[in-house]
Amino acid sequence: MVSATGIHAQADTTIIKKDSVDFYEMSLEQLLKLKAHGVPTELEKLINSLISVASKKPLNTRESPSIISLITQDEIASSGARDLIDVLRLIPGFDFGVDVEGVVGVGIRGNWAHEGKVLMLIDGQEMNEILFATNQFGNRYPVEQIKRIEIIRGPGSAIYGGFAEYGVINIITKQGADINGVNVSGTYGQGSEDYLRRNVSLSLGQKIKEVEYSISGSVGQGQRSNGIYTDFQDSSYNMTGNSQNNPAFFNAGIKYKGLSFRAIGDFFQTTMRDGYGNVIPGGAVKDNFCGIFSELKYIIKVNDKLTITPRINYKSQTPWQSEAYTGKEEYNRTATRTLGNITTSYNLNRYINFVLGSEYFRDEAKDKVDSSYFSNNKQKVSYHNYAFFAQGLIKTRIVNFILGARYDKHNEYGYAFVPRVGLTKKYGKFHFKALYSSAFRAPSIENINYSTNDGIKPELTQVIEVEMGYQLTRKSFFNINVYDITTNNPIVYYTDSTSTDYYINSGHSGTQGIEAEYTVKQKWGHVAINYAYYSAGNKEKIPDYEVSDNSSALMAFANNRVNLNSSFNLAKGLSLSPTVSFYGARYGYSSVDSTGTSVAELFAPTTLLNIYLRYNTPLKGLTVGLGVYDILDEQFKFLQPYNGYHAPLPGPGREIIFRLQYTLNYKSKTD
Repeated sequence: MVSATGIHAQADTTIIKKDSVDFYEMSLEQLLKLKAHGVPTELEKLINSLISVASKKPLNTRESPSIISLITQDEIASSGARDLIDVLRLIPGFDFGVDVEGVVGVGIRGNWAHEGKVLMLIDGQEMNEILFATNQFGNRYPVEQIKRIEIIRGPGSAIYGGFAEYGVINIITKQGADINGVNVSGTYGQGSEDYLRRNVSLSLGQKIKEVEYSISGSVGQGQRSNGIYTDFQDSSYNMTGNSQNNPAFFNAGIKYKGLSFRAIGDFFQTTMRDGYGNVIPGGAVKDNFCGIFSELKYIIKVNDKLTITPRINYKSQTPWQSEAYTGKEEYNRTATRTLGNITTSYNLNRYINFVLGSEYFRDEAKDKVDSSYFSNNKQKVSYHNYAFFAQGLIKTRIVNFILGARYDKHNEYGYAFVPRVGLTKKYGKFHFKALYSSAFRAPSIENINYSTNDGIKPELTQVIEVEMGYQLTRKSFFNINVYDITTNNPIVYYTDSTSTDYYINSGHSGTQGIEAEYTVKQKWGHVAINYAYYSAGNKEKIPDYEVSDNSSALMAFANNRVNLNSSFNLAKGLSLSPTVSFYGARYGYSSVDSTGTSVAELFAPTTLLNIYLRYNTPLKGLTVGLGVYDILDEQFKFLQPYNGYHAPLPGPGREIIFRLQYTLNYKSKTD
């Protein structure tokens, strides 16, 4: 990820009249100087909303060249969110489905995005594993340590490359200055039969003059569900004690002036008995998803106009590691990526910015099972990729114009070129965005390994988006956007008549839709309501993903979604936060007929109702929380978005949550 901290606009010392100031035309330095002189809270919020997830240069969310959702630490804390699933399912267009081996992955705008279509970053580190390019969700990452989440609901490949085809989840954790002391928290969740989670988190950090450090860690135990899983052959097992999600996560960073280093350890262990659909006889099987990530970065501010940022990233991952079980051989492969990136930002003046950069990475994978080999008949394989990217930003009184492109060349699957064009502008209370982006999904190591003799190529996507927003009052806001997604030659998994696994490029896919959100924030609290609708009716479809009885729907994901995220201040330090997620009817495979063909079922609409009470006690730094998730005990089922012969996977069901958090701040911050 390209750092925003080293990109600055030229300072302007001209005296500005208070009544005529246009904050959106000011440089970051000007905003910070005004803040230091007692600018109202509204401006402070504006400064905090300056983000760079959608561009190389910091822009406010209303003028960033993507459809943006921004989630703050206060919103996460007040909602009582248990994990990232709780946080992300309140975002328009986001959803979750089951893959294999009890793993839950992400979908976006009706599209299954689990393998390499949504990029997740934590403090600039690419978390997607590079064997299949997936992320696994459920009691995994400590939400207590998050400062904010910046989300692109749309393509990000022109900035981030081949794992950002449909979206980007950029998680920024609390740094030394944010922590300024020690923070410890514990969470316990009780289900119908047994615990569903018990986690602890610890963070410490401080900024001392020009040195800033932070060290955070969390460990825990969780269970996907206390429900019963039943496969297509009517075999069942109780998920209590057989569906563990046990995380161990460590994150440390140190920064001195423009030089920074970060290291992350992510060790996630699951247990399951659902395998590839059929119940595994005997006991539960362990899966391990382990990764170590590091980054060394140096922001060189040559002068007020020119900034150069070189960085080196290294990650080593061992995902999907499991012993052999009925229907599957032992899997134990390790993959590493070594990446070098240099980015140059040049401000011609306050209104024109150029970014140029290049990137090179090398992937290596090793099979640790004696009898297992890659497609080259060896136990080692390696690939390399280089990329060049550029972006120009011109800000005028009429419109902001953003033009960018990225070119990637991989030694195995060839090249991908993805341009993007954006027109954005805020006019007083109104803003608009008109965006066109090309994006790609890069084949991962195992996509290449399991490809046919024809090889595998990147899938290419074109996305058109239009957004309009209006500030109704000083404390309320409404925005709406429409989109059109078309993916050509998507990478598709299938099994032939000999039960051999393959990845091929096949057909076309995509969706169209609309997303709308209304937010109001007052002294009494806040209320946010959003609606998301998608349709695949005007798009070609992949047979394993389509619904034969409804051309507008795709498997697993509801065409209509409504979310309510609210919090009410009952008294000093006491808040009550109801959240609601409504899912319209969904289609999912639920059985097989006499010929062994999967049969789809229409699942009734589902409403997930949650409530959380949070109290900042008179004991300074101590906060307690008590909540109930899935009050109606709907036992939401994760459906498989493709025809993989996996039955619906039960979710947690009703869960009582208790959280205890204590913060010990240092008496004063040393600047």
